Amino acid sequence: MSTAEKCDELYQKALLAAVASAEGKTKIFTQEELLALGTLTEKGDLLLVLQSLADDKLVRLLHLEGKVLCSLRTRELAEKLRRLNGEEEMVYSHVENAGTHGVWTKNLKIKTGLVQTSINKVIKSLEGKVLIKSVKNIKNPTQKSYILAHLDPGEDVRGGPWHTDGELDMEMIGVTADIIVRFIESKSWVKGHIKTRRARSANGLQMIAATSRICILIETQVAHPPGYEHYPTVQTVLAFVQQSGFLKDSTSLKQEDIQGLLDVLVLDGRLEKVGLLGYRTIKGVKGASEAMKNAYAGRSIEDTGDDGEGTGLTQAPCGRCPVYNLCQEGGPVNPGNCEYFEVWLKA
Repeated sequence: MSTAEKCDELYQKALLAAVASAEGKTKIFTQEELLALGTLTEKGDLLLVLQSLADDKLVRLLHLEGKVLCSLRTRELAEKLRRLNGEEEMVYSHVENAGTHGVWTKNLKIKTGLVQTSINKVIKSLEGKVLIKSVKNIKNPTQKSYILAHLDPGEDVRGGPWHTDGELDMEMIGVTADIIVRFIESKSWVKGHIKTRRARSANGLQMIAATSRICILIETQVAHPPGYEHYPTVQTVLAFVQQSGFLKDSTSLKQEDIQGLLDVLVLDGRLEKVGLLGYRTIKGVKGASEAMKNAYAGRSIEDTGDDGEGTGLTQAPCGRCPVYNLCQEGGPVNPGNCEYFEVWLKA
């Protein structure tokens, strides 16, 4: 078998082995693993074949603790690399060695010894050939970093799941926090009754104002009994976020990412720790949004007949107005012609 045939056979077997492995095409082979493929039996012959493959850009040779390792390149990539000039090949090799960490332009200049104009020219050429790409590094956003075009930047470069394009995405964090609070709130309390005494007419409202400060009592939050063990934990919140699919890349979330967000919500006074691992919402932090939505939309709410002091919102006409959602300046229902306010103010 000629050297060319040995090279082709070894490359094909290694490619199949890489695809079948957990690492995929990024797998790094030891000499022992390559010999086990059966094409070659002697390390000396293997090194000669590997050097031939490296000359054809089909493999990348690595050295670790005195041992020669290798990773594969696709035939398409190897064809592109064979067409590079000396400066382009030198810059590409440094970007390749940086892996998912990327390499700054300044470091490329130091490592290659090229002047800045040459570096810029080479980078533009390699980007045009879709061999490298620029990424924003959170450690130094003003300094461009470069990685191979087919790689995704590492978390130390892109900043983890709460970053977008190298910048902290406050909107995504806020939306995620709100959804997590709603999820934990749904698991934190026993569902209670909603108590109300609603007036559906001006006369009814006048009667209420004249007799007492009756209000809508909104959505009671009844605590679970002592010893309750099913409050959401970091693990259950993580599973909820990943299964809900509202984040584009929720599968990359780790437990420590969710833990950090929960810690912030505790400091913000929206959540509290329960026991060793559980979390629940602070009582009243969410209020009675669903109950108020029902009241504003005119949906029926159970009337227990109980009176109560209530809050400023529920004592004011707006807090129990059946057409609240239609009220706006210039509309058929607006604060300027509200007939309820005068009655309420005189009460």
